Amino acid sequence: MEAQPNDNVITPSVVAQSLSFEGYMALVREAVAQGKTTGVDQSNALAKYTKDNLVIMERTYQTPLLPELVEMVQALEQPQLWLVLTEGWCGDAAVHLPVLAALAEQSPEVELRTILRTEQPTVMDAYLTNGGKSIPKLIALNAHTLQPLGSWGPRPQVLQEYVLNLKKQELPMPEFIKKALEYSAADNGQALQAELLQLIPQWVRVSPA
Repeated sequence: MEAQPNDNVITPSVVAQSLSFEGYMALVREAVAQGKTTGVDQSNALAKYTKDNLVIMERTYQTPLLPELVEMVQALEQPQLWLVLTEGWCGDAAVHLPVLAALAEQSPEVELRTILRTEQPTVMDAYLTNGGKSIPKLIALNAHTLQPLGSWGPRPQVLQEYVLNLKKQELPMPEFIKKALEYSAADNGQALQAELLQLIPQWVRVSPA
């Protein structure tokens, strides 16, 4: 689930348009208050998913963090920018983005910023998953140079396999989303954190000393 484009599409202009996690949450809350979702694409269904996801995000932000993972990010010596492609209607983002945000807050060397998939198509197209515009997508960057260090997303491998099996069942979309979110809730951020334990050391090796 690691991807890296040939050319760096993440420019200072892209970063300037990004939001902090707090800013993103404010954007989602405002969208819910207006009966909308984030970004360009709007529909009643997406608005409903966004409303449901707001509750999920407020819960998953409280997910317990693995002590060894917290120690790892606290030991980082070079600043990293974690840029996350997301949207308010995305259930996987609701489950995993708050965990990433809570982890980033544990280290002065990590800054997490968010960008919307529908507003940054060039970045999204550079970080496809199996040809699809799946989110969330975390792109780790050298904070000074914006050199890509690696990426993660849209979901942990164990959940990805579960979702692929679900898709084969051709369930109605509401049932598909319900089952996927139930599986994610049962995992409680553990698979994501286990993968980060493996990925972050790789990102450190890419970053110049």
